[in-house]
Amino acid sequence: MTALLYFLVAVVAVGLSVGSFVEDRQDPARQAFLAFGGALALAYVGFSLSLLPGLGAMRLLYLLAGCAVAPTAVWTFDRCFLRDEETTRTPSFVLAGTILVAPACAAAHAWWSDGLSPSPASLLAGVWALATMVVALRRLWNAQQRTHLRIDRARMRWMFGVVTAAVAFTLIEQLGRLLAPVDPSTLSFSSRAVALQGPVPPISAIFAGLSTYFLYHTVVMSRLLDVTELLSRITTVLLSALALVLVDGMTFLWVDTFTVFPFHSTFQILLASILFLAAYDPLRSSIAWWANRAFDRRSYQLDAALDQLERALPTLLEATDLVEAVLDALHASGRASTCSLYLWDPHQDGFVCAGVRGQPAQRPLAVVSAHPFTDRFERGAPWYLVSTIRRRAKHDPQYAEVLALMEAMNAELTFPLMSGQTVLGWLHLADEAWTDGYSAEQILHLQAVSQKASVVLANLESFAALEEQKRLAALGAMSAGLAHEIRNPLAGVKGAAQFLQQDPGLGDESQEMLQIIVDETDRLNEVVSNFLDYARPFELRLAPDPLNDLVERTSALVHAQGLPAGVEATVDLAEALPVVPIDAARMSQVLLNLVRNAIQAMPDGGALGLRTRVGRDRTGRRGIEVLVSDTGTGIDPDVLGRLFVPFFTTKSDGTGLGLAICQRIVQAHGGAIDVATTPGRGTTFLVFLPLPADPPTHTDEEPR
Repeated sequence: MTALLYFLVAVVAVGLSVGSFVEDRQDPARQAFLAFGGALALAYVGFSLSLLPGLGAMRLLYLLAGCAVAPTAVWTFDRCFLRDEETTRTPSFVLAGTILVAPACAAAHAWWSDGLSPSPASLLAGVWALATMVVALRRLWNAQQRTHLRIDRARMRWMFGVVTAAVAFTLIEQLGRLLAPVDPSTLSFSSRAVALQGPVPPISAIFAGLSTYFLYHTVVMSRLLDVTELLSRITTVLLSALALVLVDGMTFLWVDTFTVFPFHSTFQILLASILFLAAYDPLRSSIAWWANRAFDRRSYQLDAALDQLERALPTLLEATDLVEAVLDALHASGRASTCSLYLWDPHQDGFVCAGVRGQPAQRPLAVVSAHPFTDRFERGAPWYLVSTIRRRAKHDPQYAEVLALMEAMNAELTFPLMSGQTVLGWLHLADEAWTDGYSAEQILHLQAVSQKASVVLANLESFAALEEQKRLAALGAMSAGLAHEIRNPLAGVKGAAQFLQQDPGLGDESQEMLQIIVDETDRLNEVVSNFLDYARPFELRLAPDPLNDLVERTSALVHAQGLPAGVEATVDLAEALPVVPIDAARMSQVLLNLVRNAIQAMPDGGALGLRTRVGRDRTGRRGIEVLVSDTGTGIDPDVLGRLFVPFFTTKSDGTGLGLAICQRIVQAHGGAIDVATTPGRGTTFLVFLPLPADPPTHTDEEPR
């Protein structure tokens, strides 16, 4: 059992260190933890194997790897706990001394000892390992003194105590072996491991395993286990073990009353244990529930709130309801002092803060661009933890940008809301400075709720798109009849007004009134025509037509009609632009409408710009972008959200259908139209048309 305990601790060390490293191989803290876990595992594997007959030479592996544990521990402590870049270098004398001392002591021990008996070389290696571990503990102690958070200091002192206990019991066990040596040749197989362990049981292995587990939480979750959380977990394990002992004990007493055959008793106990294990999951859940409620009530309240939120999410029918439900549940749990939720807004070309709960130290950013904040979410990052981002920011400038954004948004923990590889938004959480942070289980539970919220949000967007299609279909069905019923009376009114205008006896005032009737009839007829264009279904006549040519034709047409005084137009066309299949007539309608709007936005003159380029949308699709910009009055933020709503207009003579028709034409091409504006400085409309899966090889410069 002694050898098995060392081996199990080695397996745990390897599993935790390798698992954390595989998740993020670029993290310096995970690299250091991998080295520490590997050194500890090799040391314990070597020692456990040396306890078995015929494997005394494995004590050399224990000696070599044991000397490497301290330097890797210093490396790991520095990368996990120290904030100052200059202090994260392992002392050179520790590294150089270990490289020189460990191999020399191993060679000398192999030369003068039988492998198991202590030798001066092994004593020297032990003294060196102890001295370097003292250096590691000193670094850990200095780190906890530097931290300004009380809870972090308390956790790190617990970490210091656990590591110190592992070192102290290792020293005590080694002294016990020196003071009470045994001859393994006189021992049986069953007593050999216990005798070679010495008079002191392997308590050091337990504390070493706890130290590794604490470090794992520090590296992966950027937090140490809190005392209440640790008590909750220990209580769960102890009560579960006690339940198993009671079941087996009662079974043993019961079967002993009616049988004298040991095999029957063993079979009955085995059967009772199997039944216990079959019912263990619900039993463990109940025990964990009561233990959490007793020792870690704040975590219990968060879990209860998340469970209730998971049940409520599928019943939500609006994105605003989802925002309210998520933020209210998290804030009401008392576990998130502040929380906020950001959602993508195409009109703002960024992620907009849809809601905030709590009293943050500063007002969170209202709008955040996708890059660089969402880059790692798109590559599969499950969450952002500010302490991990801060550690990575020391070595990677891109992480520094993400860190600055998280701090500006009052975020300590961020979960993405994803639809495939597309980021729909994200959820921020922050806690009080004195609290114990979020545990691994809480983060995983929060991630599960965020994933379910992502599904609900994606379904709501799909449902909204479906409702829009149904609405347009209904409009198209009634548009033809409505246009007929309106146009016929309009034609009669206009004809009657024009007939009356021919009467020479009418005065100037009457002629003016009749002209108003004719003009307003024409304007109403235009509204009906625009309504038909917007509502009725249409089929695109797609053909490969270079967008550069289309932009040049639009520019020539605008110049031919005459630019207002003070307006200067420039055209910037990208070279070698790929060809996108388009309906040239309808896309020309889009560009002309955007250009006319830009000119009207510059009553006192300005710069009109037409530009083409290759770009990508926020989902990563590659396509062609056409930008129409002006230096006019800009668009009021209150108007921006209703810009593409049918019949909404800020012009006295506008129909409110121009931009809605443009948006429908672009979306029919599989693209999107966005707007960026600064009041008083101008507006830019961006038309994005995606490239086909296999775009044509010829470009605008090639003959057609």
